[in-house]
Amino acid sequence: MVEISNPLIPANDTARLQVLASYQLLDTRSEKVLDDVVAATARLFGVSNAMLSIVEKDTVLVKAPYNLPVPIERVPREQSVCSATILQDDTAVFEDLARATIPGVDVSLLLQLGLSFYAGHNLRTPEGYNLGSLCVYDGPPRQFSPTERALLAILAGLVMRLLELRRALGAHADTTAVLWEPVYRAIGGQLARLTELAQRTTPPGEPPGITESVVAEVKAIAAVVEQFVAATLKRV
Repeated sequence: MVEISNPLIPANDTARLQVLASYQLLDTRSEKVLDDVVAATARLFGVSNAMLSIVEKDTVLVKAPYNLPVPIERVPREQSVCSATILQDDTAVFEDLARATIPGVDVSLLLQLGLSFYAGHNLRTPEGYNLGSLCVYDGPPRQFSPTERALLAILAGLVMRLLELRRALGAHADTTAVLWEPVYRAIGGQLARLTELAQRTTPPGEPPGITESVVAEVKAIAAVVEQFVAATLKRV
């Protein structure tokens, strides 16, 4: 019997899933630091929806959802564009899902939800494994500029560093919640700065005003968070 290959399964998927397990991400509890970054991301790009996707063996976990049309915790891997995003290292952009061809992915659920635009950038571990993506969705088709791609990559890198910290400290709940109090105090100002930048850059109802200077400011915010995360990881 000939085994049929799945175009959504990378060659390193077994090792990738082992690394994913070490991050202990496979629950759907709300975690403020992740929610704040995803919400600011959606506002910066002026999109209706955003989330972190975590690609499991057979399903994709929706984590830190922002304004999704319906409450969704998991979708089959073959119904998630993020399953295809983890196969590449560059930002994945589908400006009109109704016209897109994504091998192995059925986009009918997204279209039924009225979502035609997708952009996602991988959550890539230091070892080089793509665990999922930071992704944004919108109703109408739209263009996504190189500057916007660069910005999404920076924000995905910021999320990944927070996930590294989360792996060391544990989830933001139960007995580990106390460990996150100094984290929120330390980086809360930077996350507030990111939110304020989003509100200033893209007022409600206006097209995104993402420029090179905005990218530079987000990069500076990410650098401050990176310094804190690096220092904290050395101590734990």
